[in-house]
Amino acid sequence: MKDRLFRGYGPLIGFTALFLAVVMLVPSKVPESNGAGAGEATGVTDLLGGDLEGSDSELGAADGEVLVDPETGEPLDPAGATGDDPTGASVAGASQTGGSAAGGSGAGAGNGAAGTSGPPKVAGCGSAQVPGDPYAPPCIQFSGDNGGETSRGVTRDKITVTVRIDSFDSGLVDAVTKSLGAAGKIPSESRETVDRTIRGLVEYFNARFQFYGRKIELVIYDGKGDPLSEIIGQGQEGAKADALKVAKEAKAFADISAVTAPYAASLAAEGVVNIGAPYVPREWLAQRRPYSWTQLTDCSTVVESAASYYAVKMAKKPATNAGGALKDQPRRLAVIAPDNAEYQGCVNAGVNLLNRMGGGGDLAARHKYQISTNPGSAVNNILPKLRNDGITTVMCGCDPVFLNFLTTAMNGQGYFPEMVVAGVALVDTDLVGQLMQQNVWSNAFGISYAGPTQRQGSSLAYRAYKSVRRDEPSIAVDLIYNQLYMLAIGIQMAGPNLTPASFEKGMFDYPRRTGPSGTWGFGPNDYSTSDDAREILWNPRAASPFNRAAGAYQDPNGGKRFPIGKWPSGQPRAAGR
Repeated sequence: MKDRLFRGYGPLIGFTALFLAVVMLVPSKVPESNGAGAGEATGVTDLLGGDLEGSDSELGAADGEVLVDPETGEPLDPAGATGDDPTGASVAGASQTGGSAAGGSGAGAGNGAAGTSGPPKVAGCGSAQVPGDPYAPPCIQFSGDNGGETSRGVTRDKITVTVRIDSFDSGLVDAVTKSLGAAGKIPSESRETVDRTIRGLVEYFNARFQFYGRKIELVIYDGKGDPLSEIIGQGQEGAKADALKVAKEAKAFADISAVTAPYAASLAAEGVVNIGAPYVPREWLAQRRPYSWTQLTDCSTVVESAASYYAVKMAKKPATNAGGALKDQPRRLAVIAPDNAEYQGCVNAGVNLLNRMGGGGDLAARHKYQISTNPGSAVNNILPKLRNDGITTVMCGCDPVFLNFLTTAMNGQGYFPEMVVAGVALVDTDLVGQLMQQNVWSNAFGISYAGPTQRQGSSLAYRAYKSVRRDEPSIAVDLIYNQLYMLAIGIQMAGPNLTPASFEKGMFDYPRRTGPSGTWGFGPNDYSTSDDAREILWNPRAASPFNRAAGAYQDPNGGKRFPIGKWPSGQPRAAGR
C-alpha cells in the first residue's frame, strides 16, 4: 500500500527536475536556420481547401469511450495486436520499434497504404480522429502516394523518432531524490518499464492517428549526456553530442525526450523537431522555430497571467486571505524566483506589465534564490527579509522543494502571508499542495493552466496505454503521452508532405482544444500549449479526487477558463481562512 502511494509522487519529482532544468540554464546561442523552416509550407488544411474545424463531432464523451474502436464500434482488446517489435538499431546502444505497415485503426487512419500509387487524396471524416478524446484533431482520410522521403527521418513507410531514455527513466528520479535527501522514499522502476510504456504509447498513436501510410519508428538510446548535469547548468557538451547522434546517426525527424533546455537547444541546432523544453521564454522557442515545442507553459505566458491576475483582482486592496497579524493589512507584495538570467528576464517583463496595469505600487520586494541541494539556506536568507518588510503577499515562481522548506519555516515563525500560486512546476496539483505546510498553504490561491484534478488511473494517457497493453505503465505515462501527442498532432495536421516546416504549419492549423491538461493551441510565436488558465484556491479539508487524501485545489468559478491576461475583477479568496 505504501509503495503504491509513493508511486504517485514519481511524476512530481520528474517534473521538478524539468523545472530545475530551465532555471539553471546557461543561455545558449540562437541557432542559424538551415532553411527547413523558411518559406511557405503546406499542411493538410491547405489540401482540404479550408478550415477543418467544421468537420469535428461533439467532443467530451464519457470515460472509457476512447477505448472504443471507431471503425467497428467494438471495445479495443486491452492486449492489443502488438506484433513483434523489431530490435536492433542504426545507433550504437539503441533499440528500435515500429512497423512498416501503414495507417492505423483510428477513424481516419488505415487509408493510403505505403507504396500506393496515384496522386495524394485527403478528405475529412466528419468527426474527431479519436472519438471521446478532447484533444483529438479533426478526422482525416487519405489515399494515394505520400511522397516517400519528404524530409530527413521520413520515408514512405516510417517516421524515425528518437528517445534519450535517460530523460524518462528512474535514474533521473533517483538522482534528484538523492540530491533532495529523499533517496529511497520514492520507489524506482526499471528502465524496461519506461521502455515498454513508450513503445505501448507509440503503438497506440500509430493505430489511432492518420500518418499517411507511415508509422512512427522509435530509436531508443542511452545518451552520453546526463540530464541531471544539464539540470544544474552543466552537461552542455553531452547534450550536443547526443543531438549530433540523433541527427547524423539515427537520422531522426523528431525527438520526444527534449526535457532539458540544453538538449532541446542542441536538437534545434541540428534541425530535429523536439518536444519538451521546460518553462523557457516565448522568444526562446520562437527563435528555434520550427523545431522546438513544449507541453509546459512558457514563462512569458506565466508572468503575463500572474501580473494581470494580481493587477485586476488584488492590487491596492487589503490582504483578506492572510493569517494572523497580516490579515486585512494593505497588501505588500514580494516576488520570489530562481536566479537565472532567462527566468529573471520573464520576471522583469511581468513587473513591467504590473506597473502598466497600475498594480506596481504594491510591489515591495523582489528576491532571487540559487537552486542548490540546500534550499534551507535560501529560505533562511529570504524569510527574515519578508517579515522585516511587512510582506503580506508572496508570489513565488518556485520549485516545490523550495516552497516546502519556505512554508515549513513560515509556520515555525508564526508568519502566514497570502501565497499566490503561479501555476508552474506542479505547484498547482493536489499532490504538491499536500506536501506544503498546511497552516501556511491554507492561504494559497492563484492560477492553474491544467484542467480539474483527475482520479488516479483515469487519465487519458493511462486509458490509452491500457487500450493496447494489459500491464501497468510507467509512473511517467502522462508526461510521455503528452510528448507523443504533440508530435502526433503535428504529423497528422502536416499532411503527407511531412517536413519541419509543414509540421509547424499543421500545428498552427490545429483547432484549439481543452481537456485535462488545459487548453492547447499554437500559432506564430506560440510554441507551447497553454492558451488560457483557471483560478484555483487551496482547501486543506477537501478530499483530493486523485488520492482521496486531505487537501485539494478547488475552482471558485465552476471550471470556467479565462484567456491569458483576461481575469474577472473581484477579490480572490482562500478556503482555509
